[in-house]
Amino acid sequence: MDESEPLPEEKQRGYFKIWQKLPPLTEYEQERIKTLSSLHFDEFYSENPYDLGYPARCFFAKSRKYFERYIGEMQELYKKHKFKTMERRVFYAMSRLCHVIMLANDWTGALEIYQETLKYDPVLFSKDPTLYYGLGLVYLHFKQWRPAIEAFTRALYCHPTGTIALEVKVRLGMCYMELEDYPRCLKLFYLAVHDTEETKFMPRLIIKYNIALSHENHDELDIAETEYQKLLGDIEIYTQNHGKNLDPHQQDEIIRLTAACNRQIGWIFYRRTYKDEVRRGEHLKKAQDYLTKANETDSRDGQNYYYLGRVYGEQDMSVNDQVARESFVNYRHSIDKREQNGDTWCSIGALYQKQNQPMDALQAFICAIELNPKLSSAWTCLGELYEKNCQYQDALDCFKNAMKTDPVAPEPIKARVLFLEKELSLPQPQRPPNHPILDTFNITIPSLKDAYEQPIPHELRNRQDAAYMDRLIEYDNAWWDLWVDFRMDLGPPEGMKWDVPTPRPMEELEIQVMELLRANETSLVKAEREVLECLETSEAVFKGKIIECIIPEAMREMPRVTEMMIQNLRDHGHLLENPRCYEFPFLPRCSFNELPVSFSLLSELYVSLDITSEEIMEMLAKRPLANETYNPIFEEFAQIPDPPKEPEMVVATEEDVKNALEKNERHPLMMKTAILTVDNRKEAQSLELQRYLDGSTISCIRGLTSCLRLDLSLFSTKAVMEIDPNQEIPVRTQYHLPPETNCDHSGETTWECINELSYTTVSQYAQYQSDSFKHTLKSEAEKIRKHGGGGRGPSPKRMKLHKRAPSPPKDLKSIKFGTKVDLSDDAKWGKQINELSKLPAFCRLIAGSNMLSHLGHQVIGMNTVQLFMKVPGSRTTAHQGSNNVPSVNINIGPGDCEWFAVSYKYAGKLEKMCADKGIDFFKGSFWPTLESLLEAGIPVHRFTQKAGDMVYVNGGSIYWVQATGWCNNISWNVAPLNYQQLTISLHSYEYYKLRRHKSELPMQLLCWQLAKNVKFTNQMLYNTCKGVLIRSLTFLKIVSDYLPAVKKTVKPHIRSNGEQSHFCMTCECEVFSILFVKEIEGKFNVFCVYCTRSQGFDDFIVLQQFAIADLVKIYDNMKYIPTMNNNNKMSFTA
Repeated sequence: MDESEPLPEEKQRGYFKIWQKLPPLTEYEQERIKTLSSLHFDEFYSENPYDLGYPARCFFAKSRKYFERYIGEMQELYKKHKFKTMERRVFYAMSRLCHVIMLANDWTGALEIYQETLKYDPVLFSKDPTLYYGLGLVYLHFKQWRPAIEAFTRALYCHPTGTIALEVKVRLGMCYMELEDYPRCLKLFYLAVHDTEETKFMPRLIIKYNIALSHENHDELDIAETEYQKLLGDIEIYTQNHGKNLDPHQQDEIIRLTAACNRQIGWIFYRRTYKDEVRRGEHLKKAQDYLTKANETDSRDGQNYYYLGRVYGEQDMSVNDQVARESFVNYRHSIDKREQNGDTWCSIGALYQKQNQPMDALQAFICAIELNPKLSSAWTCLGELYEKNCQYQDALDCFKNAMKTDPVAPEPIKARVLFLEKELSLPQPQRPPNHPILDTFNITIPSLKDAYEQPIPHELRNRQDAAYMDRLIEYDNAWWDLWVDFRMDLGPPEGMKWDVPTPRPMEELEIQVMELLRANETSLVKAEREVLECLETSEAVFKGKIIECIIPEAMREMPRVTEMMIQNLRDHGHLLENPRCYEFPFLPRCSFNELPVSFSLLSELYVSLDITSEEIMEMLAKRPLANETYNPIFEEFAQIPDPPKEPEMVVATEEDVKNALEKNERHPLMMKTAILTVDNRKEAQSLELQRYLDGSTISCIRGLTSCLRLDLSLFSTKAVMEIDPNQEIPVRTQYHLPPETNCDHSGETTWECINELSYTTVSQYAQYQSDSFKHTLKSEAEKIRKHGGGGRGPSPKRMKLHKRAPSPPKDLKSIKFGTKVDLSDDAKWGKQINELSKLPAFCRLIAGSNMLSHLGHQVIGMNTVQLFMKVPGSRTTAHQGSNNVPSVNINIGPGDCEWFAVSYKYAGKLEKMCADKGIDFFKGSFWPTLESLLEAGIPVHRFTQKAGDMVYVNGGSIYWVQATGWCNNISWNVAPLNYQQLTISLHSYEYYKLRRHKSELPMQLLCWQLAKNVKFTNQMLYNTCKGVLIRSLTFLKIVSDYLPAVKKTVKPHIRSNGEQSHFCMTCECEVFSILFVKEIEGKFNVFCVYCTRSQGFDDFIVLQQFAIADLVKIYDNMKYIPTMNNNNKMSFTA
């Protein structure tokens, strides 16, 4: 067969479509088609699909034909027999088809078939690591970072180790790097760089470079410089060890990497000139030296020329007139190498502006904006150019555009916007007073509208458009040729044979087993019926002449049937000895993995909850034995947890909302929040109150603190400042906005909240809080003197909550919010903590009915008290309680707070809305606008918390709070000892792992502590906790049995009282009992078994905090004690 590209006269358009019979395959192709997967991406990837070559394209087209034919034939069989195994085989063929289309570089087709396969069977999709990986590759190709992250994190959750995990980690780190989420990015790169394997996509030296670059982008300049210097040393060692064996491509990569390190070190010194004015000259000199060195190493890098231009541009041109020329020359070189760099064009414009060449500056700025419309610096510089020439309207438009593109310093730009708006409102705009430039240019520069048609931007745009269209046409033609054009006359390659594979006939033994099972079909249990279905499917496949040998997964569908089972079938009519006592839905398995593929506390259990510890140990003893069948205790594959589903029953229809608006009534989705008034101690302690709170989304309890005589003055600013004035606290700088809405720097409505972090002391914030109050009093007094006495504003109760939210004020005022004052130290805050012990058990910090009290150590902010110091407008942005645990909040006063809350049932929908807006639901800072929630059909609670009121936020509810006056608040978490709370906390524990978000609660430790301390009187709570113990004990025993195989011995390390729980340094999952410890830069860090396995066990020591025997004792002593309910007493048992 001629493997060259076919000539036009040799092609037959549509040959792929008119293949009536399956095309023949060579022996090599028959073997290769079985192994194709997304792991072969690097082998076949090409920027242009046409570059794959004719033989590869022809092979993929034939493979696609085989899989599509199999899918169609198997679907017909499924319609007739309705066997689950047939349904699964259709899925296996679809998954193979996904890989073929993706490897052929048909990205649009691949996206379509991957999504179709995911929809067909999400569970099977997650069990194959290559599928989510392939889907992530497709999203990555289209630069859809967030969907790619979703696919890759799911792959990593289900398959935390192995080759596929390494490929996923480097790509996931790259996605987080693109989204500027550097903490997550660095953890993934750390794992990848220490992996025992190396990926072709991103070799170890490149990963180290990306680690340094991530530190640099995260503004950790000293760490970044150290990492770059280390990398230069590593490159030198690598070159010495492998220099003679490096091919030209590898040598070129080393040169580029060396130059890049020097370039970035030079840029770090340049950035230091803005932070260290005293040593500015020294930093510029070092920057120039490193950049020059980089240029000498590799002169092809346009970015390096751009940096050099910036360095020369910062030098004093009045002292050395050559620096301007050097700067221009370097910028010119940068444009020649990388014309598409908007930053370079912006810097050229700034240099022209310094040289008083406005037309050249204008064109350069417009070029920068053409290449990157979101480049804030270009819009700002262009605005300054227009303002200098008194073209105020154009300047205003530019500054407004700069505000919309996330500027580095928004305050000065906002000041220019406000000033220009004021100037333009005057009858005749006047020159700004005290303007630093006293004359305009000698020429009138074109307006913003006309600037785009200037020669240089127009020419650049035409070149960019032409290049884009050429690539698009080339790409489209490549796809057309990929599946359509082949030679009319196909023949086998020279010296090779080819043929269509033949269906596999059933073996005689298989036929005998099938007939025996059919004879006893009515008495078969589920596991035996599965064997019969597989055999009957094999029979139907052979009779239908269906080619199944190309799909290995389908060939492995048949369960393992031993000779003993077959003999038992002949003697007793069953494969199993005791079929009626057999609880498993499948036959005993062989262990193929030393460890579970992945571990979850929510994995399906295959054993009864009353299984003893002895039975667990007996079952696990069979697991590591070769060729031994065993029944797994739980599903050794973690299924992906889903967010809570939205209730099917809607609270209000569109018609209800329409009618309410027409009648000027309250919006039906604005839920009424119970304000519970407590008048005496008996009501405060009542069981009915606790039950009501457990069943509501959020509640406000009024009078509780006063009837219990809590001294809230202990939490006043004055009292706190007297005890610990120098405690460092986080401060959030925010805008003072109406509570219904939120905006960005430019005043545009958005969910993303301006919430900049800084630090101060308690005393300094107390002074700010006091000054703010005095300043407002003074302002209000002046207003009254000026306008006379005024009436009060409308009562919040009378506000029409369904009306459109007020627009953000034009003049955005910044405020500071003092958060998370730590009151955990008993020695300092003993009086305050003792005062809170007066509260009822359901909301008390320490109580037998509070699961957090059994944990054995502090979790700051959860089972300890935190205080929040507020001025009007201070916002606690939207969030759930950690691990979906209820929250208690008391307003110390004197001012009020306004609360918003959404039920846990809508958490999934709210998370999706955040994702659509590019916001991280768990780590992002966001303030949902009231109007958008109501439009989405999400019910919202809204109420006012007055001084002395307690708010109880039920588990999983999403809430956000804004202070309407000057006040302090205290808060902590409580975890009611009930089934519902433990269930949603376990779900959040696993869901956090999926989202790579650290769980605050160590749920394994918590369940073991509950089993040790609590007498269980609730059946469902007992079952849930017992299930966790079974999974935890089994997993610990599997890990313990695995360690001798990797030549590691366990050292006892008894857990001390109050010792904090341990979490993996990289994946941040809980590490319970068996700790894998590694020393890094003088610190001992803990890793989980999966992250340790990927790095190799050599550098780790293994510590065990709880002996297996001790855990077995706790497990065996855990009992369910049924009791009669007593409604008159508060029970602290479960």
